[in-house]
Amino acid sequence: MANPLLANCINKRRPSTKPGQPGEQVEHIVCLVPELCFMTGLTETARADFKIMKDVANHTRLSPRERIKALEKFVQNVESTPEAKEELEKWGLKLEKHMIDISSRVLPIEKINFRNTSVTAGKEADWGRDMTKENVITPVNISNWLLIFTKRDAQKAYDFYTAMDKVCPPMGISIDEPKVIELIDDRTDSYLRAIRENMQSTLQLVVTIFPTQRDDRYSAVKKLCCIDSPVPSQVINLKTISNQQKLRSVSQKIALQINCKLGGELWALDIPLKNLMVIGIDVYHDTAQGRNSIGAFVASSNYMCTRWYSRVTIQMKGQEIVDGLKTCLVAALRKFHDMNGALPDKIVVYRDGVGDGQMATVSDYEVPQLLSCFDNFSDYHPKFAMVVVQKRINTRMFVQDDHTTENAPPGSIIDHTITRMGWYDFFLVSQHVRQGTVTPTHYNVVYDTSGLKPDHMQRLSYKLTHLYYNWPGTVRVPAPCQYAHKLAFLVGQSLHKSPSLELSDRLFFL
Repeated sequence: MANPLLANCINKRRPSTKPGQPGEQVEHIVCLVPELCFMTGLTETARADFKIMKDVANHTRLSPRERIKALEKFVQNVESTPEAKEELEKWGLKLEKHMIDISSRVLPIEKINFRNTSVTAGKEADWGRDMTKENVITPVNISNWLLIFTKRDAQKAYDFYTAMDKVCPPMGISIDEPKVIELIDDRTDSYLRAIRENMQSTLQLVVTIFPTQRDDRYSAVKKLCCIDSPVPSQVINLKTISNQQKLRSVSQKIALQINCKLGGELWALDIPLKNLMVIGIDVYHDTAQGRNSIGAFVASSNYMCTRWYSRVTIQMKGQEIVDGLKTCLVAALRKFHDMNGALPDKIVVYRDGVGDGQMATVSDYEVPQLLSCFDNFSDYHPKFAMVVVQKRINTRMFVQDDHTTENAPPGSIIDHTITRMGWYDFFLVSQHVRQGTVTPTHYNVVYDTSGLKPDHMQRLSYKLTHLYYNWPGTVRVPAPCQYAHKLAFLVGQSLHKSPSLELSDRLFFL
């Protein structure tokens, strides 16, 4: 009897016939027997359930002491199982019974600069309280904006504007009354019609309040505001602004986000390197619906690394992602020249979304292709470095004394013993976690003519984790990487087309 099978498409790369270029990708079909397959992971419904995710977190977010105990118990189980021990001995392997003790360094606490004052990031690398009391570096006054909501949500919408009017001035942001549009229903067409009918050349911002969370409505509004009629937009779920006790803090975060979307700058750090450009690259693979991969490119466009220029490249089938990235780099260099009157002397690229198996492709193919972009400018030979950033790793770092085992503090660096033979790499803990065990980020410098000492490369990488404007603290990866991730996700999930170039000099995707 004929048995239906599950068809799974796998892309494999043939060995290359040309040196320095990746081999051609070939699609293979693997047939699976349904009775022998099991679903893994969590459904989207389960992920959206706060209680389920909280229960899952209680089991998965182990404290440092609990994680060490679990690892030591695993080793004991292997040692006490003759079959497992014999299998390891065949390979000449042996598991250590205890953690490896090695020395590490902790980088200095950074100073966060606002318009008139400076504060230290603190031991937990968090300056959220200072952020709401200090003036941002470059405020953008909100004078011509739309506030769109349904009639039954009118009171919540007015409460939100009242809160915005209170929280913006202390941060140096001036805000005028919006043009209010009340809708009689929450149909997607109603929102789109309201935006189109009120679209003007002087319009700065569109704020929409949705009564419920719906992906199709969100995507439709974002497509209109990012592609068809480019204008910065802010979508707010009603539930977010419904709690009066949290409304002030929520409004502060939204105000800061809007300031970034309008081209403002929130805070800065002291970066000693002059005439430097940093770039973040990430790739979003929309494999579920068979769509093309999205490559996001975000580059700094001023000396303080507080202004950003973004582009998107959509990878067609059989095309290498770097082909589009070359266009992005040339455009970013021209933007940098327009803003500063000179091209950058040093360029450091942080490449996310790369596994160990793709490392050779990055160094042997992507790097030469990006270097060839400099031929578009006369007599231009900047110093260049490519750093691959990996978040999904199994390495863990702990700080241990006589009595306690704690997470490594932000700024912890390990660049020996557990690093890879013959590689220029290091592990950096940049974020502070309040639950579970902190995971370091693995940095691999695959190409480097920058002339930076390893310590300076590490310091630069740590400084850049402070510059992600969606969070007043450090993040796991350098800010340009996190920005590229946000942009790639927005385009891959909602837009499915390249956003308008009119928005390219603003963080419209936050």
